[in-house]
Amino acid sequence: MNKLTTFTGQTRPDFISPLRALRWLGLALILQLLALPVQAEQPFKVAILLFDEVQIIDFAAPYEVFGQAKFEVFTVSADGKAVTTVMGLSVNPTYSFANMPDADAILVPGGNTGTVMQDKQVLSWLNAQQKKAGHILSVCTGAHILAESGLLNGKAATTFHRAIDGFANAYPAISVQRQQRFVDNGQIITSAGLSSGIDASLHLVSKVLGEDKARTVALHLEYDWDPNGGFVRANMADRMLPHNDYNWPDGIVFNRISAFGDEQHWQVSYQAKTSASAQQLMDVYNAAMAKHADWQVKTTGSALRQEWRGAADNQGWFTTAAISADTAADSYVITLQVYQEP
Repeated sequence: MNKLTTFTGQTRPDFISPLRALRWLGLALILQLLALPVQAEQPFKVAILLFDEVQIIDFAAPYEVFGQAKFEVFTVSADGKAVTTVMGLSVNPTYSFANMPDADAILVPGGNTGTVMQDKQVLSWLNAQQKKAGHILSVCTGAHILAESGLLNGKAATTFHRAIDGFANAYPAISVQRQQRFVDNGQIITSAGLSSGIDASLHLVSKVLGEDKARTVALHLEYDWDPNGGFVRANMADRMLPHNDYNWPDGIVFNRISAFGDEQHWQVSYQAKTSASAQQLMDVYNAAMAKHADWQVKTTGSALRQEWRGAADNQGWFTTAAISADTAADSYVITLQVYQEP
C-alpha cells in the first residue's frame, strides 16, 4: 500500500476523502438509473364509433383534430366489418367491440341514426364504455344514440339544428340547449351539427392538453376556433319561418334552390313543378298562413306576393311569400323570407 509522509516525518495510509466518496457514489447511482428501461408515456387514446350511414365529417373532422394533437386514434364498429357512410364511402374500422383496446375517450358521430340508435349491442357497449372512458363526445345526431343509451338522462345536450325540436320531445329527461355549439357535462360532451364536432374536439384537446395546445392545433388546421362558442346554426333566422300544413295540388314536385341568411334574415327558394297556376299556389300558401295566430297579414302587394307581421311570441318579425314564373314550363319559383325589424 502506498504511504504518505506527514509533516512529523511519520507515514499514514492513503485515503479517499468523504466528499470525493459521495461524488463517486452519486455517479454510480446515476449510471444505474440510466441503465434502467425507460417507460414511455402512454398516448391519449380515442375510439371513434362507426356504423352504416354515418356522416363523414362527423368522424373524419374530429379524427383530424385528435391526430394533430398527437392522440392515438382508432375506429371501431360492432363487428369490425366495413361500413358504408351516408354518402356511399366505404370505411374499414380498425377494431370490433370484441377486440378493441381500452380508450380514454369515445366519439359518437351522427348521420342517419335511425337503425344504430336502436341497436342493443351498440347501446350496451356505450354503457360499458361510460364506466371505463374518461370522456364521451357526440357529434350532430350522435346525441340521439347517447340519448337512447340513457347516458344523457338528467344532463344538458344539443344536436343538429333540424333535429332539436324532435330531440326535445322524444327525450324530456334531457335539458336541450338550442343556443350552444357544444355542451360539456364533464364526462359527456355533445355538439351540434357537422362542423361543430371540430369545436367539441378542440375543446376536448383543451381539457386534456391545455388551451394553448388546442389553439395551436386549430391554427395548424386553419380553423377559426372560438373556445367560448362561436357560430350556432340553430340561432339563424330560419328558426322563425312558419311551420305550415299545406294542401298542395296533386303531383307537385319541389326542389330547393337556395337557403341562406343570418340571425336577423333568412331566404329560401324552391322550384315547384306543377300543372297548377301560380295563383293557385299562392292561394294554398295564404290558406295555410291564415291558420296561424302568431302571424297577421301586414300588407298585400301583388296577387303573388304577401307579407305577414309577427304577433305574440313572433313580435318584431316579418315573413313574406312570393311566387314567380320559372324559365322551365309548368315551373315556378317560390321564395320565402323571414326577417327581424331593426
